Amino acid sequence: MIMESHITLRSLPGENLRRKPLRTAALGIVVMLLSLALFAGSLLSLNLDNGMRSMERRLGADLMVVPQNSAQQAEALLTSGSPGTFYFTRDVASAIAKADGVAQSTEQVYISSLAASCCSSKLQIIGYDPGTDFVIQPWLSSQFDGNVKNGQIVAGAGVNVSADGTIELYGRSWPVVAQLASTGTSLDNSVFINRATVPQMVEASAQVSHRVMPAEYANKAVSAVLIKVADGYDPHIVAKSITKLDPSYGKLGFVYPGGITASTKASLGSLVGYTAVFIAVLWAMGVIVLLAVFIASVNERKREFASLRIMGATRRMLRGVIVREAVIISLAGSVVGVALASLIVFPFSSLIGRQLQLPYLQTSPLNVIGLVVVSIACSVIVCVAASMMVMRKLARPEAYLTLREGQ
Repeated sequence: MIMESHITLRSLPGENLRRKPLRTAALGIVVMLLSLALFAGSLLSLNLDNGMRSMERRLGADLMVVPQNSAQQAEALLTSGSPGTFYFTRDVASAIAKADGVAQSTEQVYISSLAASCCSSKLQIIGYDPGTDFVIQPWLSSQFDGNVKNGQIVAGAGVNVSADGTIELYGRSWPVVAQLASTGTSLDNSVFINRATVPQMVEASAQVSHRVMPAEYANKAVSAVLIKVADGYDPHIVAKSITKLDPSYGKLGFVYPGGITASTKASLGSLVGYTAVFIAVLWAMGVIVLLAVFIASVNERKREFASLRIMGATRRMLRGVIVREAVIISLAGSVVGVALASLIVFPFSSLIGRQLQLPYLQTSPLNVIGLVVVSIACSVIVCVAASMMVMRKLARPEAYLTLREGQ
């Protein structure tokens, strides 16, 4: 086959794309949007699901008992990370631990700090009892081999620790002995102290004219009793048994972490569903646009294809030219789309999690790599398939009829 010396069938796809910049740009933009939507939407769904699983692991209790009128505040602390300070006394906590159906219980104290120099907002300070704890300690032991001593702090993943290994709370520097891995929940913006450090924290708050509680309550305040119910008991039944211990206990607040998880799952499911519908609609529109552009392109190039047939090119060769053009466009467009999605999702992960007010935890690098490959592959396959659908129509007539049609 005789062709111009500087153009071959191998170089023809690139030359065609270069000489039709508007058509090439239109196809590239469509593929870019498809890959961007698929990668960003799928990554968002994976991160939300990862955060949900993390939240289920970290709540760790079947029932939380909190002071009167504090249930909503306690739920907000678990879900949206809104810091709070509320408490009753240890004698109430001791009585609750003896209620029917309570297999295991532990006490926690919640203190809302002032805006700390380490962070852009207030921190939630959580005091826990290492001797009875079954929520914080298992999580902590996976990263810190030791005991948290009096005056020491364990920081959540979202807390910025200074270079000297301390954070400042209530005008005082506290040593940080460990920093926990990210959970995608409000716990990332919390710090943890042992129960014996709570009086020190209360006294430090008094030194900056913001006493978080009266001095006489520092040793006996309890914000929540976390309960693991015995086998065969329902948390709601255990809550009723607690209210029967004393007439005044009927005013206590009860939080069911399982219910919070269920409602969060429902919200997450709705968001993921809407995202999937959006991606499906966008892809359907994208495929239609791709077909339209390829059809218009082929109609414009009938003379070109007919000339190539007359010069000896087979239908298989023509299909190869079109497929290579589609592959070049789809690869370039999908790579750009994935890159743009990465620039949106990865740097702003923390902001996305706060705006969604749902558990949001970055998935593993292996999953991200797999998602990149799938997004690019799907975009290439759809683009090539669209080009082949159009080529089937063009391949039917003989070369000379196609030439006449294009005159």
